[in-house]
Amino acid sequence: MAAVIITGTPGTGKTTISKIVAKILNAPLIALNELIIEKHLYNGHDDKKGYKIVDMESLSGEINLILNSIDKQLIIEGHLAHDFGVDEQVQSVIVLRARPSVLRKRLNKREWSDSKIQENVEAEALDLCTFEAVEIHGDKVHEVDTSDLDVDEVAEIIIQILNGKKQLPPGKINFLDELF
Repeated sequence: MAAVIITGTPGTGKTTISKIVAKILNAPLIALNELIIEKHLYNGHDDKKGYKIVDMESLSGEINLILNSIDKQLIIEGHLAHDFGVDEQVQSVIVLRARPSVLRKRLNKREWSDSKIQENVEAEALDLCTFEAVEIHGDKVHEVDTSDLDVDEVAEIIIQILNGKKQLPPGKINFLDELF
């Protein structure tokens, strides 16, 4: 079976929504942030930006071990998740999005530094996760705007995408005008 990747800028709802989708599908969930910490797959900490410096090669190896050892559908969640999985291993890549104003409010609740919030808001406005996902996974990528939806509505949209009942190809969501 193939992996379903749920990715996006921090604050778009990946962790919460992935848990709901995994439960609905009765699928194992790999949360990359937890895996990185559990397996110590980082080379240090960037104190200025406030995040771990991930060892991408080691993380990729760990993801490939997991993908090659499981024979059922798997959910992989994290803002780096779209960087992994060879084409035949990936069913769909869901990029969760949120308007910069909504994202800023969500990240402020986490009490992140202003610079870290601004970096993520800019990445979101510039479609960074979507751009990277499309470069790697092409037409398997879908975008879901979580700005005005609750988590159950987003999970239902993802299930519809996975069942082939809904298509949300990239390119229809544009937040640049809100940022600039």
